[in-house]
Amino acid sequence: MWIASSPASNAASPLLQGKKLRVTPSAEGDGGGSSSSSASTRKAGENASEHREPSSAAIKFRNRKQMSPVVFYGSPQGVPVKKPMSLLRLLREIHIDLKKQTDLISRDVVWATFPRQDEAIRFSKEHAHTKVFSYQDHLSGQRRFLVSTHDEFWRRYNNMDPQIRHHYEVIQEGSPCHIYFDLEFNAKLNQKRDADEMVDTLVAVTFSALQDKYSIEGQEEWIIELDSSNEEKFSRHLIIRIPKTAFKDNSHVGAFISEICSRIAAQRAANPNLDKLYITKDSGAEPVDQLFVDTAVYSRNRCFRLAFSSKSGKKSFLVATGRFKCKNMNDKELFMESLICRLDDDCDKLLICKLDLECKKALHFDTEASVTRIQGKNCRVTIDTYRSDFPQAYTYGRSPFPALDGFIESIASFGSVSGKIRCWYWFSQDGLMIYSMSRSRYCEHIGREHKSNHVMYIVDFQRAA
Repeated sequence: MWIASSPASNAASPLLQGKKLRVTPSAEGDGGGSSSSSASTRKAGENASEHREPSSAAIKFRNRKQMSPVVFYGSPQGVPVKKPMSLLRLLREIHIDLKKQTDLISRDVVWATFPRQDEAIRFSKEHAHTKVFSYQDHLSGQRRFLVSTHDEFWRRYNNMDPQIRHHYEVIQEGSPCHIYFDLEFNAKLNQKRDADEMVDTLVAVTFSALQDKYSIEGQEEWIIELDSSNEEKFSRHLIIRIPKTAFKDNSHVGAFISEICSRIAAQRAANPNLDKLYITKDSGAEPVDQLFVDTAVYSRNRCFRLAFSSKSGKKSFLVATGRFKCKNMNDKELFMESLICRLDDDCDKLLICKLDLECKKALHFDTEASVTRIQGKNCRVTIDTYRSDFPQAYTYGRSPFPALDGFIESIASFGSVSGKIRCWYWFSQDGLMIYSMSRSRYCEHIGREHKSNHVMYIVDFQRAA
């Protein structure tokens, strides 16, 4: 350590006045530090032969500039010591280095691969702005998963050899998404089929269902159509991006598609155009007729092939047909618009379509909370929900028959209590509309309202009753 020389020693040597002396502790370890100079000289002489010459590394180390312990640890009296400029520069350099490291792992350059899907999903949930993708090895066909942002994924994907693009979007369970179809059939068993006409008919039925269930008037400019057909198989992807709107997740999309398929089946006999949507499928024993819509692609965490990709071992790439919205789009725009789970920043409505918990044959159709973007982050924020006053199992919204809604609410009103529709159930195949009411608790058995009573109205369109 450093100590100031005593006044006595300074008097003997004026040149040492005000200087600091380096004092080596006594070898005996008495800790006193008061031995005379002659004793120190004699002791040093006795030990001179016992000590080796210092190594060059030790000399180099001793010649380095040393930092005062007071500066490093702080004053023992608690008084802050002014830090030297060298230390301030060091701290600044450390800060700059840390900032550079942070920038290197920013959200724009996230790219991590995983052997298992659950690991990739877990990583994605811990890193904002990221999505989960899947890919197949070009040689082995083995599937792996990767996590990245949309922009970073496109940057690498676009620069990749097209022959090794075997990539898929993972449609995560619980993630809002757009309407999508996987359309396919065996081309050899279904020759002379007009594929464009079939797709146009399916689009018309879909838009009709959107109008009936959600009062949404469909537009062809919302549609992205991709094709990877070859001589053996017809294969197309259809994505419908409703402005400012998405479905709550792909299970709700699947329920909505089941409603569309149900409509087609119910009206097939009366409408020859709908009969064209049925194709021949070779099931092994004998050919059977079925819709060309694959209803198995709405399962949880489904992998859906990306634009410009082919399946491993295949040569058919998924490319734009040039119809609908794809007419005037560059490759990046087409890729981004074809992503099932990529929502626009102004998306503020989620569509609901799910099986009723009390009646498994009925579907709920409703809208609920919105998805908003806060400083670029995809955050679920409840802005306005029509069903906030009711249990999660019950929802309500506008039915396809607003005049009927008004009539039901008028006959459900008694005295000062106005009837209100809580939710509705539409059985399209049977032509039945069921209204579940709120505020109306009148019981005919006792001639008055009571708390535990619930009122439902059933409207039969076939019997007009």
